[in-house]
Amino acid sequence: MRITTLFFVGVLAILGIWPVQAAPKTATLDDLKKLDIICLTPGWLPEGYGVKKVEIHYENADGNEDAKGTFPAYSLEYRNRQKSRFTIESAYTGIGDRNLDQDERAEESRFDTKRYGTVYIIYFPPGKSGVKNRIVANWIEDENLKAGKAKGGNALRIKGRYHGVSGFGMTLAEFEKIVQSLHPIREK
Repeated sequence: MRITTLFFVGVLAILGIWPVQAAPKTATLDDLKKLDIICLTPGWLPEGYGVKKVEIHYENADGNEDAKGTFPAYSLEYRNRQKSRFTIESAYTGIGDRNLDQDERAEESRFDTKRYGTVYIIYFPPGKSGVKNRIVANWIEDENLKAGKAKGGNALRIKGRYHGVSGFGMTLAEFEKIVQSLHPIREK
């Protein structure tokens, strides 16, 4: 009976009558190097961190994910065995505030970077020392986005992205050191 059912479902899937979704392609850091956009990656991570997940998706002109979208975007997750993690996500457009927190006790701060300017963060629990449950930074604009905005042109704007970085289960010092080390995965 089980073999007959599997055969029947397989035939329906081949004929396009049974809805079967293809498994999403697992992306790698090498896949990010092939994209025609700037993808950021950290040059430094705390000991024990490694790549956990790499995703590539496409957005339409409104910034919404769309299977037929033409604007590539990516997300990365680095994690250690204690489940501390650092994430990067990109967006073409349609972004909102990232550095907001539902907990009114969350604190705000900022630090300067040579490459990306001032990075504003919000974190919880409060206090400058100790491990934070979450640290969320404002959107970072890459070089293509900045150049496109400065020229008022569209070519670099199409290739430009906003990059959102977050840390979970790490200190503010670790988070800042990671952000300071961010660079394009494919240097020019």
